[in-house]
Amino acid sequence: MPQRPAVISSARLIAACTLLSRITGLVRDMLLMHIFALSWVADAWNFAFQFPNLFRRLFGEGALAAAFVPTFTQTMERDGRESAWALLARTLALLTVALSALIVVLALLLLAFWQLGSADTPEHAQARALLFALTGLMLPFVLTICVVALFSGALNCVGSFAPGALAPLILNLFMIFGIVWLGPRIAAGHGPQREVFGVAIAVLAAGVVQVLVMLPVLRSRGVRLGWKLDVRDQTVVLLLRRLGPVLLGQGVLVLAPLIDSLLCVTLEPTQAILGDQFPYPLQEGALTALANAARLYQFPLGVVAISLAVAALPTLSRLAGRGEWDSWRDEWLRTARLSVFVGLLAGAMMIVVAQPIVRMLFEYHNFTRDNTARVAALVRWYGFGMGAFCLHHIVLRGFYSVGDVRTPLRISCVLLPANIALSLSLVWFDSIREAAFAISSATTSTVAVIVGATLLQRRASVRLLSAPPLTALLRMLLAAASAAGAVVLLRAALLTRLVAALGDAPLSRATDVFGSLAVGVATYLLICTLLKLDEPKLIFHRAAAGKR
Repeated sequence: MPQRPAVISSARLIAACTLLSRITGLVRDMLLMHIFALSWVADAWNFAFQFPNLFRRLFGEGALAAAFVPTFTQTMERDGRESAWALLARTLALLTVALSALIVVLALLLLAFWQLGSADTPEHAQARALLFALTGLMLPFVLTICVVALFSGALNCVGSFAPGALAPLILNLFMIFGIVWLGPRIAAGHGPQREVFGVAIAVLAAGVVQVLVMLPVLRSRGVRLGWKLDVRDQTVVLLLRRLGPVLLGQGVLVLAPLIDSLLCVTLEPTQAILGDQFPYPLQEGALTALANAARLYQFPLGVVAISLAVAALPTLSRLAGRGEWDSWRDEWLRTARLSVFVGLLAGAMMIVVAQPIVRMLFEYHNFTRDNTARVAALVRWYGFGMGAFCLHHIVLRGFYSVGDVRTPLRISCVLLPANIALSLSLVWFDSIREAAFAISSATTSTVAVIVGATLLQRRASVRLLSAPPLTALLRMLLAAASAAGAVVLLRAALLTRLVAALGDAPLSRATDVFGSLAVGVATYLLICTLLKLDEPKLIFHRAAAGKR
């Protein structure tokens, strides 16, 4: 363990900021579900919001992290800060021009799809119109969210992690304002299909505010902004060479949730984009159920795994650039183990406490008990993949830190068709339906992690899959299984009766969830400590971090 665990400290700060953002995001989603529940209006909104989310993952968590951050860091170390600022200015100009052109192309494609389709019922026509209108309205947010990701990447490289981690907080607060105040005033009693436009307008305003808030933060950290479109500069050429394969690789990776969304709206009778007639396997609200379950598993994923990955990438890139491979291996293994440690705990709790969590958060007003059962089933299946979901981000950053952007592309190109085929094979079974998308995601992510880690150790010429980390993984799995078992026993022996005595009130729901989670977390930490795993000390005791 290094004397100054900078990655762990930075990850703690990012995790704290991300936690605040995720909590407000949960409030946002709760309000959305109270109003729209699992309806075709909610499906249309989730489909439209998928586009900016796709580009956030593509640029913010993907291409910019993989291509810009290592290039920016190396330029700053090799040529000084002025050269790094110049690279930032050229990247900003290139990103703005490219995305503006892309938005125009996407708008034309939406128009073409709209003209191709047909509606067989008035409700179907209304659903299609809302879906395309919202999707078109969301396109400008693609530009602002990617500019924010670029600014966040530059700030991360100069040691400022909080602004980028807090940017989603602005979006969530604006969306809450759109749900609670703006939407009802725009609707004026005309129903949820008009009310949802208040949320969309709030999102666009949030994007502009996010960019404006970043500007003084950049100046205060000494970052000089400018605008210079120059694709012939050698550093920009290097960036573009890295960016191309990353965009393809990440594009294939983030296409999976987008394709899931397309399949959902196509396989729902009220939302079929082209209006074709065939026996639909999914019910209305399938996309919204999938989106809400995904947000619940992304809560621990964002707070822990992505925070660790964002904090680790600059350090891993510096160590790789200096050729300090033993230190690189130790840093990667430390980060990977921490990510899996929390991921397995989160997954175990999602499996055994899924229904109480969904019930506590969403089952109010228009959100029914049947809606709860549908979302909870998806949450459980995502829980089985949580360890892989978390580790996947660390594996990707490992490749990016050594300048290898092609191997993740090859892995993604192979697994995306497998993911689609598995989803389409399972979705027709009555006992599975929309859970097919969660099952396929968990399965292909697990395969991607195993293959990726195997190839990463060859690329870096270090041993990653040795006996110590694999033994630690087995001990974590044993602890996670023990924690899940303890929660099941507690609920059977005590919590179910206590909740029944309290009645169907917010207090009883909270008691059920937090009582279960408290026992699960305590059991997990106790078993991990007894099994002599160092991760509990590493997370909770800063002073103990230097002893490993």
